[in-house]
Amino acid sequence: MNSVTYIANDRYAFEVATLTAILRATLDERIAGYPRPTDPAEAYERVHVALRAARFVDLGEPRVINGRVEPEYHGDLVEALATLEPDAVTGTIEADQAKLTLAEVGAIFPESARLNAQEAVTALNL
Repeated sequence: MNSVTYIANDRYAFEVATLTAILRATLDERIAGYPRPTDPAEAYERVHVALRAARFVDLGEPRVINGRVEPEYHGDLVEALATLEPDAVTGTIEADQAKLTLAEVGAIFPESARLNAQEAVTALNL
């Protein structure tokens, strides 16, 4: 199980915007190239590089497995982000999708999501 990571709100917003832009660009390239299939490793590599550059999650040492550079840790997070499907309403990748994936798969949240001492006590008493 991943330990919970809290990131400063402004940095979290920046990293989510960066990931969303990368995922949207990858989707746009896939659409532009239709019907030619795209290499699914492309999105994986882009997300992997973005997370490694962000440095808010320890990916460990990079390693080559089956011809693909993979992180030592949190490969599930990279995979989940790289395989996000476009939103059914907007037709593109939305920031909320990246946030949800960071939370559910990576246990990564903005600092504002952390309970303060009083909120924690109140939550435990319920």
